[in-house]
Amino acid sequence: MKKLLVSAIALTFGVAIHAQDTGAQKAVQVAQIPGSAMGANTGESIQNGTSNAVQVRQAGTEQSVLTTQDGTSNLARLMQTGNVNGNQALSGQGNWAQVDQDGANNQSTTVQEGDFNNAFTSQNNDGDDQSLGNRAQIMQGTGQQAEMNDAAIEQDGQDNSAYTLQTYDNSDAWTVQNGVGNTSEIDQNAGPENSAGHFAIVNQTGMNNESRVNQSGANGDQDRNSAIARQTGVGNKVEQVQVSSGSAAGNSADVLQGFSGDITVYSAGQDDIFDAVNLFDPTLAGDDDGAGLEATNAVAFQTQTGGENDAVIVQFGDGNNSAQSQNGDGNIAQAIQNLTPDAGFGNVSTQTQVGNDNAATIVQNDRLHTSVQSQTGDENTIVASQRGTANYSDVTQEGNGSYGRTLQHGNDNMAFLTQRDGQSYTIRQNENQFGNNGNNQADILQEGPLGTGVQRGFVPFSASGVTAPHSVGTFSLAPIN
Repeated sequence: MKKLLVSAIALTFGVAIHAQDTGAQKAVQVAQIPGSAMGANTGESIQNGTSNAVQVRQAGTEQSVLTTQDGTSNLARLMQTGNVNGNQALSGQGNWAQVDQDGANNQSTTVQEGDFNNAFTSQNNDGDDQSLGNRAQIMQGTGQQAEMNDAAIEQDGQDNSAYTLQTYDNSDAWTVQNGVGNTSEIDQNAGPENSAGHFAIVNQTGMNNESRVNQSGANGDQDRNSAIARQTGVGNKVEQVQVSSGSAAGNSADVLQGFSGDITVYSAGQDDIFDAVNLFDPTLAGDDDGAGLEATNAVAFQTQTGGENDAVIVQFGDGNNSAQSQNGDGNIAQAIQNLTPDAGFGNVSTQTQVGNDNAATIVQNDRLHTSVQSQTGDENTIVASQRGTANYSDVTQEGNGSYGRTLQHGNDNMAFLTQRDGQSYTIRQNENQFGNNGNNQADILQEGPLGTGVQRGFVPFSASGVTAPHSVGTFSLAPIN
């Protein structure tokens, strides 16, 4: 597979993941006390300090709970029960739950119903007594429909909150937060029963980060929806919503803000569009120093409806915005901003695709770029690369089978391209000219057999900043009675 950025990022991204190891820490199974009955539920609770509280409820067989609390004002409530296929004797078979809390004012609740669930909650992982006001809640399944779920929450710092809800079968979730004021919400529904389920990872470092993952459906050919988000820096937001149902295969989404490691992509479609943008703009291969950057005030959200859609957002630097929405099947969208360690800020990227088998990619670095791309129909492709200062690019393709490319290097360039049915066009402005090299404009309209539009005068657009449509809220757990 070819690399987009030499030695900087290996972009890899999973589309159909049938069994996923999140790498999250698992709950520890407590050994039975010698002499206890075979198949007995087990548990151990350790409390030190003052004002700790714990409540454990278990029904069925072979369940395990382990809780440790140190410090003051900690709360923990764990309940494991269920009715698997009408057999109360097997209710909750094989569930394990673990809660570790240090510091002050931590809250945690874990509810598991069904079989083979595993939940792990840890707050203040470094043991420095700085974990204040954290909240964590894991809820997995109801009744007969909770099998092989796995959830883990780890939090460090102050005033973090995390919420994970998984219903039905074979879901994975992992949330890791380190810093101050982070919030995270994962909501997954993989019905009907015996569906392959979903996979989600959220990793946040810094302050005031938000993340939300909401996935439903994905039972076509037992493919899974997959969402991964990593954030490093200050004030980042991510929202990813994916829906697929019936015969539609699972969608994939990935957001990286603030480079902290490699991302890997398994999709041939993603690979093809990366090759296309690399071939179109060879200067991208020279940007090989993205490591160590942090994302500040970056916002990204992706919405996918249908099946087999791919979306990737990579943002370095500060002040970036990006939004991608795909409706249909087999669409591919990529938005990459600020590839180099230069102080790139203020970029905005928006892509909307309606239909099937469309592909769109945006590459922006350094200052004040704006790019809006919209495709309606099938099998359209857009490749846009902007490198200089204050460039604009607007591409609209309304019919089927159009291919549009825009390349801008330098200053103050603007491009406007509208194609309707089966058209092809390339715009190159100040190529390889990265200084103050002009104030170019371009206005192109092409219409096919179905085109009835009237040419518009070129109107530079000013895209508004993208904001996550859902703000992850905190929650409070009631004291144990």
